[in-house]
Amino acid sequence: MKGVVLFFSALALIVLISGSMANVSTSSWVNQDVVRSIDLTSQLSKSTIQIKARALKESSVYQLAIDSSYHSSIQVIDEDTRTPIIVKFDSISHKFNIYNVELNKKVKSEGIINLKVIITLMGQMKPYPIHITQSQGQLVKYTDNHYFSSPYKTESQKTTVKLASAKVESASELSPSSVKGTTVSYGPYKNIDAFTVSAMSIHFENNAPFLVITSLVKEYEVSHWGNLAVETHYDVQHKGAALKGPFSRLDYQRQPSPAHIPEIQEIVPKTAADFYYRDSIGNISTSSYTHHPNHLTLKIVPRFPLMGGWKNSFYTGFNLPINKFLSTDSETGSYVLNVTFGVGIDNIYVESHTVKFILPEGATDIKVTTPFDVKISQENRKTYLDTVGRPVLVLHLDHSAAENYQYVQVTYNLSSMAMFHEPLLLIGAVFALCLLIMFYVRFELSISKNNIIIDKKLN
Repeated sequence: MKGVVLFFSALALIVLISGSMANVSTSSWVNQDVVRSIDLTSQLSKSTIQIKARALKESSVYQLAIDSSYHSSIQVIDEDTRTPIIVKFDSISHKFNIYNVELNKKVKSEGIINLKVIITLMGQMKPYPIHITQSQGQLVKYTDNHYFSSPYKTESQKTTVKLASAKVESASELSPSSVKGTTVSYGPYKNIDAFTVSAMSIHFENNAPFLVITSLVKEYEVSHWGNLAVETHYDVQHKGAALKGPFSRLDYQRQPSPAHIPEIQEIVPKTAADFYYRDSIGNISTSSYTHHPNHLTLKIVPRFPLMGGWKNSFYTGFNLPINKFLSTDSETGSYVLNVTFGVGIDNIYVESHTVKFILPEGATDIKVTTPFDVKISQENRKTYLDTVGRPVLVLHLDHSAAENYQYVQVTYNLSSMAMFHEPLLLIGAVFALCLLIMFYVRFELSISKNNIIIDKKLN
């Protein structure tokens, strides 16, 4: 009986594996040449991959394999036409997430494509050791694959890794490989089979800010009276090596810690005004902003520097002129709002990212267009002079990076009279108050005169 159970369990496992492999075709393409450039100068691993691939049969889809252990952001560009290509998740195979790159046209057998793939992986570098003193530099351990992870055979490939410093404790070797200053080179390697894995490990010093926004909620409040209010709530944490021992303000002022985070700089639109920056205690006056030709830089200085493992919460806000971001579709008459989804902080990693669009009361037929997949929901919020409340469109994305700093488009319909809903309510309230005062001063509610008349009659 036990043998029968084991047989059917094994059979089910084989069916499951074959099902997961059903969408992965290893015989559609062959990678003729792959050149990887990996940038490890920040907390994120940024890979730029040049791929020259040959079709073994007619196909319109090329597949990418990304290590499922890490959260990723992917962009693909057709190098022949210089146009972006849509990328969609397909399945999981060999511990890799398989993504479909939907080519702009069908490629015939023996046809050649040239792709530029930009992959940002989050959490691929880990502090090692995980605890350091205030004066120590931060060492991190980076793990990857010596080979380009692909569902296809690769005829030739080479990898160059750029480090944050020349202080390299160790680097895995797979001949030919070399370490020169801040650069580690691997390859070229020839004739690598699909899904081949060879563990790469580099242990080096990286004092870049390991700032992670554990929760970010950004709100756009739309007013057709000329203003777009933006408010962003941050929960941040320094996820580098945790501080070991007490923090000394005196030592920090004499010699700041190499791995601390003293400030955060965010890029905001050039037309932003009326900035504020507050936390649970109140307003923080150490923030400032500087002008640039195309944007403003808002410098956020927390009340205390962020050491490894430390957290902080605060929120910022500013106003924008609505005419720069809201337009009207000439064909449908719908309003179109174009704003950015992400947060303009370089090399940032957001674990839980929410953007809310607070639309005018009475808005209908609400739609949203995004360049990436997000979770969409809708709420209702009542503010001043609202009756039924304002519709709130909520977009949510887990594990986003600076690459998600892209435009999203929200369209909705709003009747011309809806704009005057609140002013008419206010005018009506004032008018009703005036009428109440008029009636009050014209009606005699006192009974003193009647008492005087009764007294005279009695006398």
